[in-house]
Amino acid sequence: MIKPYRFLQRIAQLIAYAYSTLIAGYLILRLMFWDRLWPIALMGDFVPWIFLPIFLLPILGFFLIKKRWFAIVSSVACICLLGWLHVTYFSPQPANISDSQPTLKVFSLNLGWHHKSPQALVNLIQEEKPDLICLQEISEDYAKEVFSKLTALYPHHIGGGYHVILSRYPIRSFQNLQLAGGNEPQERAIIQMNQQDVVFYNISTTPPWFRQHKILPFLKIPVYEYGDRPAQIQDLVRRLQKETLPTIAAGDFNLTDQSQDYYYLRAVMQDAFRTAGVGFGFTFPNGWDLKLLVKQLNWKLTFPLVRLDYVWYSQHWGAKSAKVLPAIGSEHLPVGAQLQMQPEFGRV
Repeated sequence: MIKPYRFLQRIAQLIAYAYSTLIAGYLILRLMFWDRLWPIALMGDFVPWIFLPIFLLPILGFFLIKKRWFAIVSSVACICLLGWLHVTYFSPQPANISDSQPTLKVFSLNLGWHHKSPQALVNLIQEEKPDLICLQEISEDYAKEVFSKLTALYPHHIGGGYHVILSRYPIRSFQNLQLAGGNEPQERAIIQMNQQDVVFYNISTTPPWFRQHKILPFLKIPVYEYGDRPAQIQDLVRRLQKETLPTIAAGDFNLTDQSQDYYYLRAVMQDAFRTAGVGFGFTFPNGWDLKLLVKQLNWKLTFPLVRLDYVWYSQHWGAKSAKVLPAIGSEHLPVGAQLQMQPEFGRV
């Protein structure tokens, strides 16, 4: 008969070795395939959550498993993980630009067809005082009520359903987009900030989701698919590469900072939160109904798990600050960023 301690030791050893193999396999396959393998893409969406148990491995190695080699290797892994987390998420490098350069505050929120009173949103906007606001998934009636309450602060606005842009500055032109011919709408506007034209994109892309795939005549399995998102991101990247004016792109990009599409974007634009924010910046899901995954569940997630909402900017700008803002009832949290014009691109 196996003694309880010995049994616990074997279970801990099995779990620790299985988890370590999973992480090692993930890292190897990510280097080889990245988002081309949907299980790797799915795991990547929940980094750093899947890495957090690494901090338990040295404890198991020293006190329960009692394997010196495993304790040493897992301790080195913990040091590497701490270094990566510090550099990636907890070492902001906000732009050090003279206060004489013009600044622009940007606010973005996916309302998720939120139908309650917009007063919480109005109060937050009045508190934050952004210069440019982009809203996604907003109903026409909700948009009209927001316009009526904010007209004095934002006399310039476009859109009335699904997407809305509000601005302190005149909107010189506006163009509806459908990146890669997809179903999600996007907008491109030119804002006249004093004497300087600024290109502003209000973006939403197709969200990835689980869809049933038949692998045998009698068997279907759920597969994590991105839909049109990769093509939409590639279309957006091509458009951004052609822009010569100071450019900002904000909205719900439906991707995390560990996805391949994120790195395609980062090759042409800068992520304001990665540059000037602190922490993981999770924005979704906040108050998400788990019935969408399992019909029998009556729970709601009350804290976000991933970052889907971004403010991106071109080389003309520097990010002074970026943050995730308080919830106003949507499943997404609002994001804000303060950008400042780089001196080499002149004064506005």
